[in-house]
Amino acid sequence: MKHHTFVCGTSKSKTEDAYYIRAKNRFWRSLCEADITDRQLEPKEYRILGKKYGIYLTDIVDRDSYIIRYDRKIEPFHLKDGLKKLFHKIDEEKPKRIGFTGKNAATWFYRYLNDLELTKSNNPAHKRIRSNLGDYGLLDWKYKNVDYSLLTNTHRDWLPEIWLDFWQRCKYDVDHL
Repeated sequence: MKHHTFVCGTSKSKTEDAYYIRAKNRFWRSLCEADITDRQLEPKEYRILGKKYGIYLTDIVDRDSYIIRYDRKIEPFHLKDGLKKLFHKIDEEKPKRIGFTGKNAATWFYRYLNDLELTKSNNPAHKRIRSNLGDYGLLDWKYKNVDYSLLTNTHRDWLPEIWLDFWQRCKYDVDHL
C-alpha cells in the first residue's frame, strides 16, 4: 500500500521494535481522539498504521543502521543515509503530507532539501534554521507537491490542537482507502 501521510521523527526507539513508547507520549492517544484509528493502538502495533490507515512512521536517522538515543548525539554521517532513504521513499510513494515531530527533524530535512551542510543539533547554523522555522503547523516548503507540517514533539511541549489539525487533514485519505 502506498502511504498518503508520513510522520517523521529523528530516531526510532532501539530498546524495542516500536514507536513513541515513552509513558507520557501522546501520539497513540491523539490518533484515536481524532478518529483516525478505531481504538488506541499500542506502540508495537505501529505497522498497522501503514497497512490499515496509510500512515507511515519514519525517521531522519536510518533506523536499520544506527542506535541513537538523543538528538544531541546524532552526527552528520548518521543523517546522510537516513535522509537519502527518506527522499527515495518520498519519490517512490508520493505522500500528500509529511509531519515532522519536532524542530530537529524538520531542520535536518530542510538542510538536506536545500543542499546545506548537515550538522549536529548544537551547531549554530542548525540552531539558526531551527529558530527560523516559525510556528507549528503548515510550513511553506515546496518540494514534490507535499504539504509539510511542523508538529510538536509527542511527549514534551505537547500542543494538542497542532496534532488535531494535522490528523484532520489526514482524515479524508484514511476514510477513503
